[in-house]
Amino acid sequence: MSTTQAYDGLTTTATTEGTTEISAQPPVEVEATRAAASARSSAEQRFKTALACLGAAYALSWAELGLSIAMGFPGDAASHPVAASVVSRVLLGLLYLCVASRFQWARWLTVALGLVSVALVAPTLAMQWHVFPSAAVLSGAMLACRLAASLLLLSPMPSRKAAYKVA
Repeated sequence: MSTTQAYDGLTTTATTEGTTEISAQPPVEVEATRAAASARSSAEQRFKTALACLGAAYALSWAELGLSIAMGFPGDAASHPVAASVVSRVLLGLLYLCVASRFQWARWLTVALGLVSVALVAPTLAMQWHVFPSAAVLSGAMLACRLAASLLLLSPMPSRKAAYKVA
């Protein structure tokens, strides 16, 4: 006589002779559920990493603005667009909040802005290095964060509904 018990995808069969056989063949449904959960968790991890990169880039952009203000503006300070720099950073922060809310338009706009900013600003880093090395380091770190976030946001993301089910 034998007794069979199944749990966690493992089947244990105990016989009257005292031997126990364990077979590790999970049912197809369990495998499919585990694969879907694994895909959701990896997509969630990519999304969280992209948000962390965007947050770091955002903080670095404010630090860069602080450095430029601390360095001083050449000529007449009234002619420099400090207010425009602040407003652009606030708008970028609102865009990143929309990305965190999983709006697809914000995701694609962030990817496009990130890739364009890397393409346009990266060639100027050498010139920045000669003028103000610490600002060049901040700009380079900010561009690396934006590039990483853009590449992570290019991969498929979980939908808003799936995110609420996982949490």
